[in-house]
Amino acid sequence: IFKPIQVMYRVVYTDHQRLELEKEFHCNRYITIRRKSELAANLGLSERQVKIWFQNRRAKERKMIKKKISQFDGSGGSVQSDSGSVSPAEMSNSLFPPPHAINGLQPIEIQQVIVSE
Repeated sequence: IFKPIQVMYRVVYTDHQRLELEKEFHCNRYITIRRKSELAANLGLSERQVKIWFQNRRAKERKMIKKKISQFDGSGGSVQSDSGSVSPAEMSNSLFPPPHAINGLQPIEIQQVIVSE
């Protein structure tokens, strides 16, 4: 018969949620099941929302890297940017800034998880 139409909506994350998700992403581009559960509980999100946020954030990072590479002008190994040219070494820092370079982020405790089968 007929299935109910599923309403699609866009989740708007709070500044706090985005900050915590970005901090976690900076430490780990891929999230563990345990950490996903912890983050979801701490941020008031579903595990599915956290999973999809990480998927979208990795896609955004790939897009940013692709854009940086496409701006490569071939003269002396530099990349043109709005603020001038950037060396390949500097480009790495601009794509992945060190934790202290991201305003307002505080370090978080990282726990190692060992999974045995």
